[in-house]
Amino acid sequence: MISNDFAYWLSIHGKPSILPNQSISVANAMDRTPEADLISVLFYGNDDLAIKALKELKSRFEDELNALEEMSHHQSMGRDRESEYASDWD
Repeated sequence: MISNDFAYWLSIHGKPSILPNQSISVANAMDRTPEADLISVLFYGNDDLAIKALKELKSRFEDELNALEEMSHHQSMGRDRESEYASDWD
């Protein structure tokens, strides 16, 4: 289940470096804010800011998931090619 993976992904980012009252300070820099700080904004920020933080976190998770799937696909293609050429040495 993808939501379970998302919850795990959120849990691995450690402690935020901003204080709860600094959540509003990242409003214009969400794309450069570390994940741990975005989680803090999600919890302490007002509704609009929390939604923006959630969207940014979701986007980053999806980007990372897509990159992993792409890497896995390329690795499996490489293995297929290796096994194809391995029969030449038999």
